[in-house]
Amino acid sequence: MKKALQISILVLFLALVGLICFKMVSGQSAKSENRPTKVTKSVADKVVEESSEPSSSSAEEAAKPEAEPEWIKSETPIKFPILMYHHIADVVDGNTLFVPADEFKMEMTALKNAGYYTLSPEEAYRVLTTNEKPAEKIVWVTFDDGYKNALETAMPILTELGMKGSFFIITGNLGNEDTMTDGMLSELKANPLMSVGSHTVRHPDLEFSSNEAATGELVDSKKYLDNLLHQDTSVICYPAGRYNTETAGLAEAAGYKLGLTTHPGLASSVDGLFALNRVRVSYGQTEASFMTLIGN
Repeated sequence: MKKALQISILVLFLALVGLICFKMVSGQSAKSENRPTKVTKSVADKVVEESSEPSSSSAEEAAKPEAEPEWIKSETPIKFPILMYHHIADVVDGNTLFVPADEFKMEMTALKNAGYYTLSPEEAYRVLTTNEKPAEKIVWVTFDDGYKNALETAMPILTELGMKGSFFIITGNLGNEDTMTDGMLSELKANPLMSVGSHTVRHPDLEFSSNEAATGELVDSKKYLDNLLHQDTSVICYPAGRYNTETAGLAEAAGYKLGLTTHPGLASSVDGLFALNRVRVSYGQTEASFMTLIGN
């Protein structure tokens, strides 16, 4: 009887000790769970990467780039619009060189929806020299003078739609208050949909320039862009669209392949590779008036 009582007391004692130990372990575990977790740099980077990845739905909504073209031979001289823009920003004092961003996006979307294929300078040259085209409807979208807002506003819109654009730069004006810098030109060049051409060094009227002065403008601007962007600049956009009987030969001798004017109308090889017409786009267009403007 006495022995049984001793055993019972021992069992109770051991049970009490076990209960105390369990409580202590549980308390430590609870404290550990409430302690902030230290995130290592590799873990933090992984979290940032995962959170910045687009969802499958947003990826599907992104515009697809234009399909690889199948070039079509034409029996008659091909004509197509070369659109001319300057500022892509809210209109200042009724200046027709400004086109608001929402209008520009409407116009580019209208082109996309109508099945237009946007040309690069190389593709435009091929169209004009071989009389074949990469789609039934083609257009070349161009921007004069090298304004910052063309880069900051037009490039994202074109990129979103998977469309190409060409920017013509006055190299002597780079880095001014409202014009692009060297770094911005490099940013343009890094976008495979964008291209950069020359608009001379100081934007003189080539119609009244001597051959020597015109050659300096043509050669120096091309050399600057070639060196900065590691390219062979192939298009000259004449300042104010004006030129004289000598300009085309001087431009070709300087290494250009195409010359753009401000003469209204569709571009065609019939006018000569260095006298290409363009379609000036001013603010205030509706989708219907814009499509009529380009001859759609």
